[in-house]
Amino acid sequence: MKSGRLAVNVLIELYNLRNESKATFDFINKSIEPKEAEYLESRQLMDDYLNWMLEHFNNHNCDLNKLEKLEITFWTDFKNTFPNERNQNDRIFKISAKTKWKAIGKNEETIELSQSEIIAKRMLILDEIPKITEIN
Repeated sequence: MKSGRLAVNVLIELYNLRNESKATFDFINKSIEPKEAEYLESRQLMDDYLNWMLEHFNNHNCDLNKLEKLEITFWTDFKNTFPNERNQNDRIFKISAKTKWKAIGKNEETIELSQSEIIAKRMLILDEIPKITEIN
């Protein structure tokens, strides 16, 4: 899936704009915050996820119209990385995500996840981090 690459690129875009590397996608209202995070790749990520959701809900006989809230906030701190023990030319950074959802008549639920990613140390030294073209 290309979603991982697109999500990291949203964070890179915010970092390169000198903003906090944090974005919130509201899949019910189809909005992205902050506004600086709204551009071609973030819209593609939104559309990909909405298409997947429609298929997922249909496959599980769920009514998508009963979902009244679905927000995903994800963030990282490119300045808070640590060395990769296997390769000193790489740095490890953590991407965190918080998902909030609510179905009609149910309580709001939250789940938090984090994942470590690797970036070349030389990329962090640059004035701008280049976007990722492919994730293995």
